[in-house]
Amino acid sequence: MTSLKPKIFNRLYLQVSAIFLLVLFLFTAIAMYVSVQASRDYSVEVNQRLNRELAQNTADMIKPYIKDGKISDEAIADIMHSMMVINPIVEVYILNTSGKILKYVAPDKVVQLEQVNLDPIRKFINDPEHSIIYGDDPRNPGEYKTFSATEVIENGQLTGYIYIVLASQKYVSNAQAVLGSYILGLSIRSVIFILIISALVGLLAIWIITNRLNPIIHGIDEFRKGNLQARIQVRSDTEIDRIGLVFNEMADTIEQNIQELKGVDNLRRELISNVSHDLRTPVASIQGYAETLLLKQGQIKEEEQRKYLEVIFKSCGRLKKLVEDLFELSKLQTQQVKPNTEPFSIAELVYDIANKYRIISQKKGISVNTTIAKNVPLVEADISMIDRVLQNLIDNAMKFCNEGDTINIEIDSKLPGKVEVRVADSGQGIRQEDLPNVFQRYYKGGEDKQSTGLGLAIVQKIIELHHSSIQVFSQYGKGTTFVFDLPVVA
Repeated sequence: MTSLKPKIFNRLYLQVSAIFLLVLFLFTAIAMYVSVQASRDYSVEVNQRLNRELAQNTADMIKPYIKDGKISDEAIADIMHSMMVINPIVEVYILNTSGKILKYVAPDKVVQLEQVNLDPIRKFINDPEHSIIYGDDPRNPGEYKTFSATEVIENGQLTGYIYIVLASQKYVSNAQAVLGSYILGLSIRSVIFILIISALVGLLAIWIITNRLNPIIHGIDEFRKGNLQARIQVRSDTEIDRIGLVFNEMADTIEQNIQELKGVDNLRRELISNVSHDLRTPVASIQGYAETLLLKQGQIKEEEQRKYLEVIFKSCGRLKKLVEDLFELSKLQTQQVKPNTEPFSIAELVYDIANKYRIISQKKGISVNTTIAKNVPLVEADISMIDRVLQNLIDNAMKFCNEGDTINIEIDSKLPGKVEVRVADSGQGIRQEDLPNVFQRYYKGGEDKQSTGLGLAIVQKIIELHHSSIQVFSQYGKGTTFVFDLPVVA
């Protein structure tokens, strides 16, 4: 097991660590990209806001040299060149009302566009609170740069626009190189530092978490190897400890199920043994007497032949009774039969059963009496099942009663919400050491040889299905009393 635990631990630790580092690098790359973009946008926006009035100031300087719609080229060229000397990053363009470039001052005089889109210019003029607005770059078709712009008004009429690109191509290249170099250097240093700290802290946290899984893995492995008592020690209420708690509960359930299966298996073996023994006696009797009748056919007297047939008949009845009781108890234990409860009078049921048994009991000299309290309420139960319970209890009492004994059936409603039923006899009673076994299958008390040993087991199961219990009290030589209760109709 010592080789299994480190292997699982290392694999788990490496897998989680690899995923953690991958996610860390991914988020770091995203953070670097966002940081660089934000810094570049910030620089561009600040540049455009600081130079917002540049076009207006240029227009104020140029207006005196515009008369009757004509531009003094030499004067404007001097002004624009002076601006370029003072601020070499700008490119100045004079546009007509349709956006056509009339005059311009740009480095190297490389201008490829003849006309500029006016939509960004109008948006710039009409929206003083803008963030960043990009316009056409006359030197690079398809590219866009920040700008400053204003209208040229002469005699109250729009005659054109001043359009100033704020970052020339050379400046943009240099600025981006410097900005990129600075931000990249700063980002790399920051990222390396953050990566080292985050990796150390993250890997330590992962090690602590995975290390706490070792006892869980050890407990599971022990249980897998057959140590059903192996449990995981739970020290707190964290999520990892809850895994151990769930495993312990599962292990308890599995162990309980295994014990129950062992009990069922033992019961199965006992059942097979008892059934084979109980079946063997009537079957052997039937087979023996039937074989005698066949071998001595015509040689046996009629009276003796009749005696043999009576033994065969009784053995068949006993065999039938045993099989019926086995099937009934099996259905009750597997809950294939459920109580069909209904309101009925327990007093009337007791009267009917007592009257039926008086005929049988009189032949044995046994008295069957009933004691029923006044105004006994209706009970909620399965009438056929309760009828079976009373019959089994009376049958059991009659087996252990002799001539002159009595069987009393009492009904009392003193308990709140319940009706108590007692079946008491004055027979031979049960020894104290045998009392715990009376409801077990195949238990037979005294010298009982005719019982199947299943009657009281069936009684107990039926009472349990009614969410109640049955008790037995007995004193050897003085009699036995069975007591159970049924719920009153609500």
